[in-house]
Amino acid sequence: MSENIKGWAATESGFARFLRAGIPPVQALTRWALELLRTNQIPEAVAALSSALALTPADPVLWANYGVALSQGSSSEAAACLEYSLALARHQPDTWLILGLTRKKQGDPVAAEIAFRVALEQEPHSTAGWQLIGILKEEQRDFPGAIECLDACVTAGGGNAAILANLGKLNYQLGRIAESCQAYGAAAELDPLSPHYRQMARKTTFLRQALDGESVADAIATYQKSFATTENCSETDLMELLNSAFSMLSGFGHIDAATRVGRKSIELWPANPSRTYLLGAVTGDHTLDCSPPEYVVEHFDAFAEGFEAQLVGVLGYDIPKKICLAVREIVAEGRLHDTLDAGCGTGLCGPLLRPISRTLTGVDLSPKMLEQADRKKIYDTLACAELTAFLLRSAGQFDLIVAADLMIYFGDLTSLFAAAATALKPAGLFAFSTELWTGGGYRLLPSGRFAHEPGYVQLLAAGKFTEVFQAATTIRQEGTGRLSGNLFIFRRQIR
Repeated sequence: MSENIKGWAATESGFARFLRAGIPPVQALTRWALELLRTNQIPEAVAALSSALALTPADPVLWANYGVALSQGSSSEAAACLEYSLALARHQPDTWLILGLTRKKQGDPVAAEIAFRVALEQEPHSTAGWQLIGILKEEQRDFPGAIECLDACVTAGGGNAAILANLGKLNYQLGRIAESCQAYGAAAELDPLSPHYRQMARKTTFLRQALDGESVADAIATYQKSFATTENCSETDLMELLNSAFSMLSGFGHIDAATRVGRKSIELWPANPSRTYLLGAVTGDHTLDCSPPEYVVEHFDAFAEGFEAQLVGVLGYDIPKKICLAVREIVAEGRLHDTLDAGCGTGLCGPLLRPISRTLTGVDLSPKMLEQADRKKIYDTLACAELTAFLLRSAGQFDLIVAADLMIYFGDLTSLFAAAATALKPAGLFAFSTELWTGGGYRLLPSGRFAHEPGYVQLLAAGKFTEVFQAATTIRQEGTGRLSGNLFIFRRQIR
């Protein structure tokens, strides 16, 4: 035995125990190392496995274990050891899975999936393999692919409550209500103590009933009866149910069902302009030419706390990055501007505009969104005001106005263009995004947002502005695809 092994035999009781049992040194070192790994004694485990490999350098299992130990520190060393193990013996499905996890940790999802797929070739019913690819697909926002893999995991016998609930969530995000209802119901049966699983099972059952044409009153009754005697279905719960169901159904194009839910909501709570406006959007009321301020404030105040996590993290919203990049390519290098972030929300544009701004002002209707923006400590001034009125009060104050995802709350842009021209200094820039409409003019969509034809925008700008940039783009995920839109940058004409 080497000096290390002799020393450990004398000083390490765990290792000595295996030797006293008559286990050969290599196996004793391996077992001891695995115990050390389980107790998070990583350096000691690495040393033990290194000594074992010195005695048996062609053992693929030892190389795999060594790779696992190293993966707690250096991913590149770990990957090299795992690959060497697989070169010695290719058929090791668990080692392929570990290699995939290591590659994922290294930031290489393509190599990770390749390794996971090899593991599945060797063990087609591996629940861990299907789950790991499913998680990878979900992180890549390939929700249909993630669902396919997690369904395979469940079929292979890996349908625990967490996986079923994740299937419910993914199907919900794609508007697959029946599948989501089935998955959440199964998750709630397996884990009846989870309030989230129970609530999502109730919610998706309500949506399924609405889609199946059942009366909204009957669907509400079913929802209320589903609460246990120790739970409570409050008026707030019911209001949230109808609001979210209306948004979900209208967002995925189920106009009839959304209309019935919206009308029931107004019947129960008639004094609410937001619901009246959204129902008008769904039923195609073309007399509406802007979003009511009450709706904007109510919507964004309720959404403020989780706004960035949902919009950026879940839906992949990237307009602030795109529009600010376009602006920075046009403005003179090194010049600082008096900048207005119009409809600043939580301040997603703020960090991108600050480097080119001498002063940075944010304006928004939602007090709760402004609270989030203020926490970033980026803006010189934040104002809670209606945008058109604010612009008219700010004659000649700004070199640059940026409005990311703001025009969707204005149909007719005439007044807004005139107000922007008033607030801009001569040759100042007005940059904004729109959602795409191809039918001429503008249209109020069932989502409650306005979409604009590019030609309509360009026509309104003529006479006050000169177009310096225009590009088709995508805005974020909506339903099963990316929402289409346009970016514009106009320069105020010098009179």
